[in-house]
Amino acid sequence: MKTTITFEVDTDSLDGYTDQYLAHLWHISQANPAPFGDNAACEFAERVSREIVRRFLATSPPDLWHHQGRHIDTARRLAQEGGAA
Repeated sequence: MKTTITFEVDTDSLDGYTDQYLAHLWHISQANPAPFGDNAACEFAERVSREIVRRFLATSPPDLWHHQGRHIDTARRLAQEGGAA
């Protein structure tokens, strides 16, 4: 017995899907039996993945306080004073 399941997804509306549904779509895109290099399959996987990354980054602010120019100046000053940087 062989079963074929087809999904229709409006990839222009990915931002409107729930996180759970988007996770399902990601699994579907990774398990897609299309041959390697299939343009539609690759495009679908990429668009779903980019939406997941977009959502993650939207709720994950960058850690800006560890990489600042004034830290270099402080490190140099401490080194000149004989302290640890």
